[in-house]
Amino acid sequence: MPLNCYICTRMQILESLDYWFWIPVLFWVGLYFWFYRVTYPRYMKKLVAKGVKWAYVPSWRGYWFPLDFLFTLLMALVSALPAIWVIFRWLDFPWYYGFAVSPLFYVVSAVLCHKAKRKTAELYQSAYYLEYRKVRYESDSKGNVRNEMDLHNRTIWSFTKKLRNAEAHGRLWKYVNAMAKTKKIPPDIYAESMY
Repeated sequence: MPLNCYICTRMQILESLDYWFWIPVLFWVGLYFWFYRVTYPRYMKKLVAKGVKWAYVPSWRGYWFPLDFLFTLLMALVSALPAIWVIFRWLDFPWYYGFAVSPLFYVVSAVLCHKAKRKTAELYQSAYYLEYRKVRYESDSKGNVRNEMDLHNRTIWSFTKKLRNAEAHGRLWKYVNAMAKTKKIPPDIYAESMY
Protein backbone atom coordinates (compact mmCIF):
# COMPACT_ATOMS: atom_id res chain seq x y z
CA MET A 1 0.00 0.00 0.00
CA PRO A 2 2.74 2.58 0.77
CA LEU A 3 4.35 1.90 -2.61
CA ASN A 4 1.02 2.38 -4.35
CA CYS A 5 0.45 5.69 -2.49
CA TYR A 6 3.93 6.82 -3.46
CA ILE A 7 3.28 6.09 -7.13
CA CYS A 8 -0.13 7.83 -7.03
CA THR A 9 1.38 10.87 -5.34
CA ARG A 10 4.19 11.02 -7.86
CA MET A 11 1.74 10.76 -10.77
CA GLN A 12 -0.36 13.58 -9.29
CA ILE A 13 2.73 15.75 -8.97
CA LEU A 14 3.74 15.01 -12.57
CA GLU A 15 0.24 15.82 -13.83
CA SER A 16 0.19 19.10 -11.91
CA LEU A 17 3.57 20.04 -13.36
CA ASP A 18 2.01 20.20 -16.82
CA TYR A 19 0.25 23.36 -15.67
CA TRP A 20 3.45 24.77 -14.21
CA PHE A 21 5.23 24.38 -17.54
CA TRP A 22 4.24 27.88 -18.72
CA ILE A 23 5.06 29.82 -15.54
CA PRO A 24 8.82 30.18 -16.22
CA VAL A 25 7.96 31.58 -19.64
CA LEU A 26 6.26 34.46 -17.81
CA PHE A 27 9.63 35.31 -16.27
CA TRP A 28 10.65 36.64 -19.71
CA VAL A 29 8.13 39.45 -19.27
CA GLY A 30 9.62 40.31 -15.88
CA LEU A 31 13.12 40.11 -17.29
CA TYR A 32 12.21 42.47 -20.13
CA PHE A 33 10.84 45.04 -17.70
CA TRP A 34 13.92 44.57 -15.50
CA PHE A 35 16.08 45.54 -18.47
CA TYR A 36 13.70 48.29 -19.53
CA ARG A 37 13.39 50.03 -16.16
CA VAL A 38 16.44 49.11 -14.08
CA THR A 39 19.51 48.27 -16.12
CA TYR A 40 19.43 50.99 -18.76
CA PRO A 41 21.84 53.45 -16.99
CA ARG A 42 24.83 51.39 -18.10
CA TYR A 43 23.70 51.68 -21.71
CA MET A 44 23.10 55.41 -21.27
CA LYS A 45 26.63 55.82 -19.88
CA LYS A 46 27.98 54.22 -23.05
CA LEU A 47 25.95 56.61 -25.15
CA VAL A 48 27.18 59.62 -23.14
CA ALA A 49 30.76 58.42 -23.64
CA LYS A 50 30.10 58.28 -27.40
CA GLY A 51 28.92 61.90 -27.30
CA VAL A 52 25.20 61.37 -27.81
CA LYS A 53 23.50 64.56 -26.68
CA TRP A 54 20.12 63.20 -25.67
CA ALA A 55 21.41 60.44 -23.37
CA TYR A 56 20.59 61.08 -19.72
CA VAL A 57 22.02 59.02 -16.88
CA PRO A 58 19.79 59.12 -13.78
CA SER A 59 21.50 59.98 -10.55
CA TRP A 60 20.05 57.14 -8.49
CA ARG A 61 22.66 54.82 -7.07
CA GLY A 62 20.62 51.61 -6.89
CA TYR A 63 22.23 50.05 -9.95
CA TRP A 64 24.96 47.50 -9.41
CA PHE A 65 26.37 45.53 -12.35
CA PRO A 66 27.13 42.22 -10.53
CA LEU A 67 23.58 42.15 -9.14
CA ASP A 68 22.22 42.76 -12.63
CA PHE A 69 24.37 39.99 -14.10
CA LEU A 70 23.39 37.54 -11.34
CA PHE A 71 19.69 38.37 -11.67
CA THR A 72 19.84 37.97 -15.46
CA LEU A 73 21.63 34.64 -15.20
CA LEU A 74 19.19 33.36 -12.57
CA MET A 75 16.14 34.43 -14.58
CA ALA A 76 17.57 32.85 -17.73
CA LEU A 77 18.09 29.57 -15.87
CA VAL A 78 14.59 29.69 -14.39
CA SER A 79 13.23 30.40 -17.84
CA ALA A 80 15.10 27.33 -19.10
CA LEU A 81 13.02 25.09 -16.84
CA PRO A 82 10.43 24.42 -19.56
CA ALA A 83 13.19 23.01 -21.78
CA ILE A 84 14.37 20.81 -18.94
CA TRP A 85 10.79 19.71 -18.36
CA VAL A 86 10.27 18.87 -22.06
CA ILE A 87 13.45 16.80 -22.16
CA PHE A 88 12.47 15.02 -18.93
CA ARG A 89 8.83 14.49 -19.82
CA TRP A 90 8.67 13.71 -23.55
CA LEU A 91 12.15 12.64 -24.58
CA ASP A 92 14.19 9.66 -23.46
CA PHE A 93 17.12 11.73 -22.18
CA PRO A 94 17.96 12.30 -18.54
CA TRP A 95 16.63 15.56 -17.09
CA TYR A 96 20.07 17.13 -16.66
CA TYR A 97 20.45 17.32 -20.45
CA GLY A 98 18.00 20.17 -20.24
CA PHE A 99 20.72 22.32 -18.69
CA ALA A 100 22.64 22.03 -21.96
CA VAL A 101 19.88 24.18 -23.47
CA SER A 102 20.33 26.87 -20.80
CA PRO A 103 23.00 28.87 -22.69
CA LEU A 104 20.49 29.31 -25.49
CA PHE A 105 18.13 30.96 -23.02
CA TYR A 106 20.94 33.21 -21.83
CA VAL A 107 21.49 34.30 -25.44
CA VAL A 108 17.76 35.01 -25.72
CA SER A 109 17.96 37.10 -22.55
CA ALA A 110 20.90 39.04 -24.00
CA VAL A 111 18.84 39.82 -27.11
CA LEU A 112 15.92 40.81 -24.89
CA CYS A 113 18.26 43.08 -22.92
CA HIS A 114 19.48 44.77 -26.08
CA LYS A 115 15.95 45.37 -27.36
CA ALA A 116 14.74 46.78 -24.02
CA LYS A 117 17.68 49.17 -23.73
CA ARG A 118 17.18 50.33 -27.32
CA LYS A 119 13.52 51.00 -26.58
CA THR A 120 14.50 53.07 -23.55
CA ALA A 121 17.00 54.98 -25.66
CA GLU A 122 14.31 55.67 -28.26
CA LEU A 123 12.05 57.08 -25.55
CA TYR A 124 14.76 59.44 -24.34
CA GLN A 125 15.64 60.42 -27.89
CA SER A 126 12.09 61.31 -28.86
CA ALA A 127 11.70 63.26 -25.59
CA TYR A 128 14.89 65.16 -26.38
CA TYR A 129 13.77 66.07 -29.88
CA LEU A 130 10.43 67.28 -28.55
CA GLU A 131 12.37 69.60 -26.25
CA TYR A 132 14.50 70.65 -29.22
CA ARG A 133 11.39 71.58 -31.20
CA LYS A 134 10.10 73.60 -28.21
CA VAL A 135 13.37 75.49 -27.84
CA ARG A 136 13.53 76.14 -31.56
CA TYR A 137 9.91 77.34 -31.62
CA GLU A 138 10.52 79.72 -28.69
CA SER A 139 13.63 81.09 -30.38
CA ASP A 140 11.95 81.51 -33.77
CA SER A 141 8.76 83.05 -32.38
CA LYS A 142 10.77 85.72 -30.52
CA GLY A 143 12.75 86.49 -33.64
CA ASN A 144 16.07 85.34 -32.16
CA VAL A 145 17.94 83.64 -34.95
CA ARG A 146 20.31 81.15 -33.38
CA ASN A 147 22.71 78.76 -34.95
CA GLU A 148 22.31 75.03 -34.55
CA MET A 149 24.96 74.69 -31.84
CA ASP A 150 23.26 77.28 -29.64
CA LEU A 151 19.93 75.52 -30.07
CA HIS A 152 21.42 72.16 -29.11
CA ASN A 153 23.18 73.63 -26.08
CA ARG A 154 19.99 75.33 -24.92
CA THR A 155 18.06 72.10 -25.49
CA ILE A 156 20.55 70.02 -23.52
CA TRP A 157 20.42 72.49 -20.64
CA SER A 158 16.61 72.60 -20.65
CA PHE A 159 16.21 68.84 -21.14
CA THR A 160 18.55 67.84 -18.31
CA LYS A 161 17.05 70.47 -16.01
CA LYS A 162 13.55 69.11 -16.60
CA LEU A 163 14.65 65.49 -16.20
CA ARG A 164 16.51 66.24 -12.95
CA ASN A 165 13.44 68.01 -11.62
CA ALA A 166 11.24 65.06 -12.58
CA GLU A 167 13.72 62.64 -11.01
CA ALA A 168 13.82 64.66 -7.79
CA HIS A 169 10.04 64.38 -7.57
CA GLY A 170 10.06 60.64 -8.34
CA ARG A 171 8.32 60.90 -11.72
CA LEU A 172 11.15 60.49 -14.21
CA TRP A 173 9.54 57.63 -16.13
CA LYS A 174 6.14 59.29 -16.27
CA TYR A 175 7.73 62.46 -17.57
CA VAL A 176 9.88 60.79 -20.22
CA ASN A 177 6.96 58.65 -21.41
CA ALA A 178 4.67 61.68 -21.58
CA MET A 179 7.25 63.69 -23.51
CA ALA A 180 7.99 60.85 -25.91
CA LYS A 181 4.34 60.12 -26.69
CA THR A 182 2.94 63.64 -26.75
CA LYS A 183 0.98 64.89 -29.71
CA LYS A 184 1.55 68.56 -28.80
CA ILE A 185 4.52 69.15 -31.07
CA PRO A 186 5.22 72.83 -31.68
CA PRO A 187 5.23 73.82 -35.35
CA ASP A 188 8.34 74.67 -37.25
CA ILE A 189 7.86 78.33 -38.15
CA TYR A 190 10.27 78.49 -41.04
CA ALA A 191 9.29 75.14 -42.55
CA GLU A 192 6.13 76.58 -44.12
CA SER A 193 7.86 79.70 -45.43
CA MET A 194 10.63 77.79 -47.19
CA TYR A 195 8.34 76.31 -49.86
